[in-house]
Amino acid sequence: MIKNLLQEGFTLKSKGHYKHAIEVFYKALEYDNTSSELLLEIADLYYLIGNEERALNYIEQILNQNPAHIESLKLLEKIFTKKNALEEAEQTAKNIYCISHSVNDLVEIFKLLNQQGKFDEVFEYRFEESNSALELEIARAHYYKKDFKKAKEILEKALEGDSTNQDLLLLLAQTCYSMNEKDYCVSLLDRLVVDETNPETLNFAGLVETYRGNYKCAAEYFNCAIRISGSNSEYYYNLANVYFKQGETLLAKKYYNMAISISPENKNYHFALANLYYSEKHYKRALEELKGNFFEARLLKAVILYDTGYLALAKKELEKLAQERPENSIIKDYRARIDEELRIN
Repeated sequence: MIKNLLQEGFTLKSKGHYKHAIEVFYKALEYDNTSSELLLEIADLYYLIGNEERALNYIEQILNQNPAHIESLKLLEKIFTKKNALEEAEQTAKNIYCISHSVNDLVEIFKLLNQQGKFDEVFEYRFEESNSALELEIARAHYYKKDFKKAKEILEKALEGDSTNQDLLLLLAQTCYSMNEKDYCVSLLDRLVVDETNPETLNFAGLVETYRGNYKCAAEYFNCAIRISGSNSEYYYNLANVYFKQGETLLAKKYYNMAISISPENKNYHFALANLYYSEKHYKRALEELKGNFFEARLLKAVILYDTGYLALAKKELEKLAQERPENSIIKDYRARIDEELRIN
């Protein structure tokens, strides 16, 4: 009898009839209410229908009987991750790895550490066995720490044994773009499958097409990425840059402002919008957008001072900037202009 119920339950689950499957497994529990297999199936089904609290109740029953039950611990980790309880998910993943010593379970730890920004902890681990997924997470930690050279080294080595791995290729492409190796990025795009369900791949394709000057194509990629992941400010910013390059300033303003509304503290977004206002000679609006005291913002402020006739103030600001970057061509140009105008006057 219990065998028939199990078969019926598994069949219903495979067809997506989760609630009916739960009812069947409940009947099976009447014959064996301590079965870890049954309890896990019910927990998993509750997870699949979005009732994490009930799922946790059954996981607890399993772990009370067997604290080292790996499959229930893995389901517990999934629930914590879904609830964004990343510290709890991390600790659960570490418990799993202590039991299994599996490289795939170590990958899960690294993923969770990267999600929390605990990159240095990734580097502390020592292990004998590795695979592409593990190398990807190690490289990702270096990438997030802006150690692009090391990330590139790890990724290229990993690709020697797994040359078509799309995750490795995408992170390598993003790394090389960050290193300004744009021509290499063009060749990497040829190796990537531009998956219309993957916004990161679409975004990278858009960046490469922007570099190539194919602005219409780039805009299509960025718009597609936005449709999939509308909360990522970077996609709006990249799309705005494309419209600005094409002279479509109304659309550029719209998407710069959308990027800013999602990430209001991002100084690069404000600077880009300020630069757009400057191009239209809306100097007051440009100055309002120049957030922070970074070099590019201070330089644009100095240029605006020059354009609005405040030559002495512009000269003073440019002199300060020249101490930081004496070879900057813009600083040299505007200082020469000011000196010439002051001599004429």
